[in-house]
Amino acid sequence: MAVASIRPEQTPQYPAIKPGMTGMYIFLASEVMFFGSLFAVYFYMYGSHIVWPPPPPTTNEFYVNWYPIPVVNTILLFSSAFTCHFGADALARDNRRRFFLLWTATILLGLAFEFGQLYEFISAFGRGMSLTANSFASSFFIMTGFHGAHVLGGLVLLSLILYRAAKGQFSSRHHVGVAAVTLYWHFVDVVWFFLFTILYVGVALFR
Repeated sequence: MAVASIRPEQTPQYPAIKPGMTGMYIFLASEVMFFGSLFAVYFYMYGSHIVWPPPPPTTNEFYVNWYPIPVVNTILLFSSAFTCHFGADALARDNRRRFFLLWTATILLGLAFEFGQLYEFISAFGRGMSLTANSFASSFFIMTGFHGAHVLGGLVLLSLILYRAAKGQFSSRHHVGVAAVTLYWHFVDVVWFFLFTILYVGVALFR
């Protein structure tokens, strides 16, 4: 007597997202909403003013210039995106020496960006620009200030990952933390692209 055998139903296998990456995706989603609200307020003020940026309260020109410091900062930050990405890729291939070199370069480029942004703030204050000068000045300092704080946070994360990697905690089979921090660093690069385009280039073209 033949007995019919029932095969267990096979379910398709999908690549699982690591919990660490899931947490980073959720965090970045909240960051997108945060910066999105800042950009929304900026465009609201742009649309509600007949002249944008508003005229300075004094006869001194105080608006920011897109060249040379912001351009240099953009090159520095975008260069750090490449060193961060290829450094993470090197660790995924167990090329630890290349990883350490590229991520050290990423941290140095990020620090150079922060010093450049600090110099830009000091220069803006020297030209009479302050947080309460007018609506454009408030937007500029708030938006670029929050971005600078995020870059600083990214530098802390990069340093922690580099320290842990020096202790042998990451490899080609275990590098979720490296991938998560790399994703975060790319996020701050993308945000800076929009800030540079809107606050520097856009103002220079239409003022």
